[in-house]
Amino acid sequence: MKNKFLLSLMSLAIVVAVASCDNGNADFSVVDVEPSITLGAMDGLVEGGTFTLSVTFSDGAEGSTTSTLASGTWNIVSGGAQVANGTLTPTGDNWDGTISATGLTAGDHTITVSATDTNGNTGTASTDFTVASAIPDITGTWTMEPVAGSLAVGPNPGSGEWWSISAGDVTTRACFYDDTYTFGSDGSFTIAVGADTWIEGWQGGGDACGAPVAPVNGGSFTYSFNGASLTVNGSASYLGLPKVTNAGELGNHIGATDFQASITYQVQSVTESNGELRMELRIETVAGVHWTFRLIRQ
Repeated sequence: MKNKFLLSLMSLAIVVAVASCDNGNADFSVVDVEPSITLGAMDGLVEGGTFTLSVTFSDGAEGSTTSTLASGTWNIVSGGAQVANGTLTPTGDNWDGTISATGLTAGDHTITVSATDTNGNTGTASTDFTVASAIPDITGTWTMEPVAGSLAVGPNPGSGEWWSISAGDVTTRACFYDDTYTFGSDGSFTIAVGADTWIEGWQGGGDACGAPVAPVNGGSFTYSFNGASLTVNGSASYLGLPKVTNAGELGNHIGATDFQASITYQVQSVTESNGELRMELRIETVAGVHWTFRLIRQ
């Protein structure tokens, strides 16, 4: 009798268990998420160029029947105002495309890209970028501008707190202000100093006009220029004062013969006025020592 009772309980438990099992027809929810966007490589980040941005849209596994990509939009904002916009026509579940815009001016920008699928879900991605000012053409022959302040040094960039050349000293150093620096379109850089130039103590001179002292006696070199920096290459190549290098001043912070293989100057500005092109260069020799050179194209 006891065994029959236990057998009945086990049979009832089996029935309950079977009844509670999923019969394969239960309802379930399909999660349909918004498309994802990947922003890729940018190009044309110089004023006047054609800006491009590669984009990738994804709406799930390839061949998914839940939804597919339907449309895309993009817009570029600068200074709080929209400066460019457009539409995209993605297809399928995964799509690669390119955004292109022209006429962007120099400054900070933000681009926002959106993708929408056939179920109306929208994904968005944004990124910031900066458009640099158009690179000016500096080819031609330059001299130091023969005005007060064209040579200066101080504890901060652009400062002449410690020393700034006066109008009288410009006259005294006429032999220096007629030295020329020529940039070729082929990357060549030539210094011509003539029969005399300014000779300083570290060269064995007495801070006066005199015959050039090798190796600072002109020559042919090379240069590179990207609008933000200007580099002259070759031992004894320079702009402004030959003693001023990125490693320190010759005869002061470093040895009088420790000429550098190259010197890089920061381009503070290149401006045109009344048909004349002027360029201001800055360089830090050692921490807290900043020189400024101002040149004019002939």
